[in-house]
Amino acid sequence: MKWVLIFVGIAAFLGSSLVSANSLTERQFRQLEKAQELVAEEKYSEALVETDNAANEWEEGLGLVLILQLRGQTYQMLDETDKALESYRKALDIGILEGTRRSSLAMVVAQFYLVQERPSDARAVLIPALKAPAGEGLNHAAQAYILVAMSYQTEENWRASLPWIYQAEEFARDIPENWLLMRAAAEFQVADYPAAELTMKRLISRAPDKRNYWIQLAATQQFQEKQREQLATLELAHQRGLLDDSMEEMLMIQLQGAEGMPARAARNLQSRLERSTESHRERDRDSGSDAGKSGHRKGDHDHDRPRRGQRDAHSDEVDLLVAYQRQSRDFSMAAQTMTKHKSGKVDDAIQLAEMDGNCKLAVDIADKHHRRIKGASMLSAGRCALELQRTGDARVWFQRATKDAKSVNVATQWLTYLQQLTNAGLR
Repeated sequence: MKWVLIFVGIAAFLGSSLVSANSLTERQFRQLEKAQELVAEEKYSEALVETDNAANEWEEGLGLVLILQLRGQTYQMLDETDKALESYRKALDIGILEGTRRSSLAMVVAQFYLVQERPSDARAVLIPALKAPAGEGLNHAAQAYILVAMSYQTEENWRASLPWIYQAEEFARDIPENWLLMRAAAEFQVADYPAAELTMKRLISRAPDKRNYWIQLAATQQFQEKQREQLATLELAHQRGLLDDSMEEMLMIQLQGAEGMPARAARNLQSRLERSTESHRERDRDSGSDAGKSGHRKGDHDHDRPRRGQRDAHSDEVDLLVAYQRQSRDFSMAAQTMTKHKSGKVDDAIQLAEMDGNCKLAVDIADKHHRRIKGASMLSAGRCALELQRTGDARVWFQRATKDAKSVNVATQWLTYLQQLTNAGLR
């Protein structure tokens, strides 16, 4: 924790109207001045010796308050925190200081208590100082209100912390990012999601490349069932490259599908799958290189294992991509996706290609997988071959289809039709 040091102003104390009002003696003035010079010269032990008698013998008044503050600073520089706290607390308890001077010293004491995990003690000294008048034309330091908020948040009393954060923001010239984080955390905890949404937007305006801020903003919108706003947030984060290969990217894609944008969802999902495929290739190359160095042969079982597993690694995402492509009526692209990623979907791919009027694609898929396709797909390949003016290929496909009991009748009819065309000189 960053300590709040108040001793830069001791010289100002010595020349202020407060000094006159409390009749600081010449001896006290000179001793304070000498001790402060020793502290400035980092002669801390000498400063303690110089002020020891005064701390024990001076009557309660401004002189003693200033001596105790100076000793507290000196102990703090020596990392003797217990003695530093004791001196500061004695100075505060004398009750001479008022307004912002009192709250400044209370801040120092409160910070010690927070470091010692004594939040209630921190509040006990700080809240009364903040409730007292700051002085004409003055406000207490905004940081003091944040310390009270911190004391509540360390006890997970989120609701109680919020008014103090609001007050700190009102008095602050510049609002640090960590204050907004405290505010957002409290608003989330008390389920004030509209307020948390606004706070997260403020954080994003400060740091637009911090991924977590976008994720948290989307979460506030999800809790409010503001699906379109959530999608817009995720898309903006995605455009900044903050969601690649994450669960949030997948959520964005699903929201695009749910909001009636299947073509956009398909493009993003296809890009995601391509990145994943390339990542697998790179890992395989690295694995192959490592295997070569260690003496493994290319066909060894250990080297082969990752490749066999990668085909089905993103099976659900591939199915979803096909669904989005079909929803957007991009049947040819769906067919290509199925044959590229789903070896068991060749027949469906041929049907989709024919449905899209892409006969070349349908025939190409059928040619590539001719040993595996069913009779219905052979019929599709035959019809598409005819469409492409490839009568010989069509006849071959229909002949193959006669070997499947489910397509033999239709295939026979097509062969009869082709023979009639040939007899008539039309083919």
